[in-house]
Formats: sequence, C-alpha cells, structure tokens
Amino acid sequence: MKNIKARKAFTVSIADAPHVKEADYFGVVSGNNTKDKFERSGLTSEKSSMVDAPIIEEFPICMECEFIEYQDGPYGCGVVGKIVNVTADEKVMKDGQIDVSLVRAIAFDPYTHGYYEVKERVGDAFKDGMQLKK
Repeated sequence: MKNIKARKAFTVSIADAPHVKEADYFGVVSGNNTKDKFERSGLTSEKSSMVDAPIIEEFPICMECEFIEYQDGPYGCGVVGKIVNVTADEKVMKDGQIDVSLVRAIAFDPYTHGYYEVKERVGDAFKDGMQLKK
C-alpha cells in the first residue's frame, strides 16, 4: 500500500486461464516479502507510460490508474483510482474493441476456492433489467 500512495498510481491486470498458476502465486505471495516475485512467477513487467506502476506483459488487459484514496472500514479495505489508460493484447481485440470472449479471463470463487474461466456474454447491461421496470 505504501508504494501505491507514494507513486500515486497502480495497475489492475486481468489474468487469463493460461496464467492461472501465476495469478494465484501473485495472490498468495507478497512482493514486500518476496523481492523476486516476478522472476519466480516467470512473468515479466514493463513500466506503464501513463502512470508510475508496472504492466504485466503476459496478461491480456491492464488498466492503468491514478491513485485517489485508500478506504479502510469495518468490513474491509479498498483502493479507489481513476482509470487513465487501458492496454490490451491484439489477440483479445476485434474490430478495434476488446472482445471479452477472447480474453479467457479468470474469476475467483471464494466459496470453493476455485478459479473459473469467463467465457460468454449472457445479457445486455442497462437494457435487460429495463424489462422489469414496466
């Protein structure tokens, strides 16, 4: 957290199914205690051109964020930021836009401690629910 506040920046990368082992490793090992975290994972990083934070090269999408505030409350903590840039690998792009079905993003299920691949669109945001407004 000190680095985020000092740098006034952070990145959020979307991990994909081919990198589930590395993503899990990043979640269970602190970079504060394991200085060679990237080397051990086999992943590589590059410095963002927009903010003072790293981009994980192997992950298909990265949101580069300016730090706004840290929130610490009785139910948990969180970091608030402003997205200033999004980078995406060409392999997840279709007609100049990110195609989520190509990302192979993973989601964590805290109840089963499993990772699941996000695969298909199931609805239209800000439209499907409008049917219930009638």
